[in-house]
Amino acid sequence: MPTSEPLRELIVRLWGESGPNTPVLATLGDLPAGYRPMESYAVVPSPANARFLVPIAGHAAAAATLTCYNRLRSGQVRATRRVLGAGFRTGLAQRLLRHRLTVGLRSDIPAGQAADHLLGEHLRRVLDVPRIVFGLGVRPLDPNGKPTLQVFSGDGAPLGYAKIGWSPATKEMAATEAAAVEAVGAALAASGPGTGGPRPHVPALLHHGPWRDLLITVTAPLPARVSGHADPDSPPEPGFTLAVADSASSGWESLTDTAFWRRLRDGVAAMGDEPRLAEAMSAVMDGLADRHGESKLRIGRWHGDWVPWNVGHHAGDLHVWDWEHSATGAPVGLDLLHWRFQVALVLRGAPLDAAVAAVESAARDELEAFGVAAEARELMARLYLLEMFARTHRLKLGGGGWNPALFPAMLDVLARWRLC
Repeated sequence: MPTSEPLRELIVRLWGESGPNTPVLATLGDLPAGYRPMESYAVVPSPANARFLVPIAGHAAAAATLTCYNRLRSGQVRATRRVLGAGFRTGLAQRLLRHRLTVGLRSDIPAGQAADHLLGEHLRRVLDVPRIVFGLGVRPLDPNGKPTLQVFSGDGAPLGYAKIGWSPATKEMAATEAAAVEAVGAALAASGPGTGGPRPHVPALLHHGPWRDLLITVTAPLPARVSGHADPDSPPEPGFTLAVADSASSGWESLTDTAFWRRLRDGVAAMGDEPRLAEAMSAVMDGLADRHGESKLRIGRWHGDWVPWNVGHHAGDLHVWDWEHSATGAPVGLDLLHWRFQVALVLRGAPLDAAVAAVESAARDELEAFGVAAEARELMARLYLLEMFARTHRLKLGGGGWNPALFPAMLDVLARWRLC
């Protein structure tokens, strides 16, 4: 049966390689003798063009994996999921969509050991629930992508999100997210509601730990009726990112004394596989150190991926998720620049030069609200973009490939800066 490469890759990451007598066998055909079925998914619309894996584990749970959080999705995607959800809720889709992925456990393995071999059973145990199902999308191949499972109880109630780190880079992101949501959530709770200014809602950490060769982070579910951020050109007011920054404030520090600067230097030192990039980054940083080394910057935590698709609204509150790039010791204001960069590069599909221009414009015109002095705003733009270039290399080094939207074009950006 023709099967898309993204579906094959997803199956391997979640259930492992299948072979003779393996403990777990995931198949698009019939389970062979010697295996008992444990999980079953409808492959929508087909294995060759798979978009969703929908659990065949009760109508309500199947429908929930498609329609929960639909207000976060675009109109076309929302409509497609609504129709599919209605079909699974009535049972019609189960009859019409014939393609199945069946996950079996070897028959000689006792039920009490299932959690040692099946991710779903492991999650059921650590979350301490009697029954668990999850649904997930089949995404295009991404060397730095992590399977993200929407986890539900057997009756379709949302239990949380599980992120699966499978490579060095994705395991680091899973660990960073776990540490960040725990630290930021605790800091915001300790500061109390009457401290003035808006405060984002951060999902609680439900579980973090290794399982087999994976690293798993589970965060609490969002409100069922949370809606997406409607206008990407209007980011949330600065007070929200300032609250994040103040959750780990370090006051004011000279540029070259900051942890952020040291991390950048360490990143450049790790670029031995890319000598042109290392030399260009080092030269630009040397120039910034000469001109701005003693410049004072307000330092705190940044979210690290502050973008329209990682924030949502419910009952007047802002909910923020995907903290896998968060870090302390960062200049305050970087999150606003990241928003503008990603809207240009990812949402609008602009070339890197246009995205760089968007960052420079935002630094010049919008960073006053974050307490950034006029003479430090060009520096902030350079620091943010250097971090993006270093992050791109880190992800490549951690087992992924280059992001073609940034590399090799970022070498031209660095070359221009060296001439200024």
